[in-house]
Amino acid sequence: MSEEFPRKVGDVVEYFHRHPLAHQGPPMLYQPMRDLDLTRLPDVVESISKEDMFCESRGSRDVQRITTQLTKEQEHNAGVMLGLVYFLVGGSDEAHDLVLPYSLPCDTEWGGPAVLDSPALGNATYAHALVHRMEGRHLGELGLRGWDNANTWFSETPQDHVMFGKSRDLVDGVISQAKLNQDESSTVQRLRGTFKWNWKTTTGLFQASEASLNLTQLCDKLHNSELLLLLRHCNDIVNPKAL
Repeated sequence: MSEEFPRKVGDVVEYFHRHPLAHQGPPMLYQPMRDLDLTRLPDVVESISKEDMFCESRGSRDVQRITTQLTKEQEHNAGVMLGLVYFLVGGSDEAHDLVLPYSLPCDTEWGGPAVLDSPALGNATYAHALVHRMEGRHLGELGLRGWDNANTWFSETPQDHVMFGKSRDLVDGVISQAKLNQDESSTVQRLRGTFKWNWKTTTGLFQASEASLNLTQLCDKLHNSELLLLLRHCNDIVNPKAL
């Protein structure tokens, strides 16, 4: 499965499969990349860079990187992809700093200069939302809980973004296979209502999961699967099959 990615990204994905994330993370540090202690992260991301997001031949473990004739869409999505790679190993702050310039139209202390009118805007705002959803109950930007910030960034993502449909299908599939008791099933049904799952009701599910081990495990699976879906989506843009 990891062979679809460039070599170093594939190594991170393999590590991620062995060490999946809990959907509720620790408080974020809110520091710029230069001030973050990267030794707190596993060695698999040591010295990884934006250049490592590119490869010449998908599916090959011995590839020659392409660094010329890149489109702006490829280059910007490689930055988002690098953020997701850090995110897979628990680097929420690194992910936040890397997607921030593409998702927020103003310069920031954490992310640096804004990249305006980026073709990676949709992927960056979606990734930004996932970072804050993992922040969860903790207070973060603007004194808001992570869940609330997540909903803000989901609302900033173009609503025709392909990830919304993929996420909805993912939630339906994971819930259909989950073993829930009557109270847990009632909670799921109450949150979903009579409509299809969407980013707001899914965030509500993550919030409600704190009261149940089964729902916690369900949301862990959802979170990890959704991260991989977005990573693959970005990889398809950065390393299209035609290359």
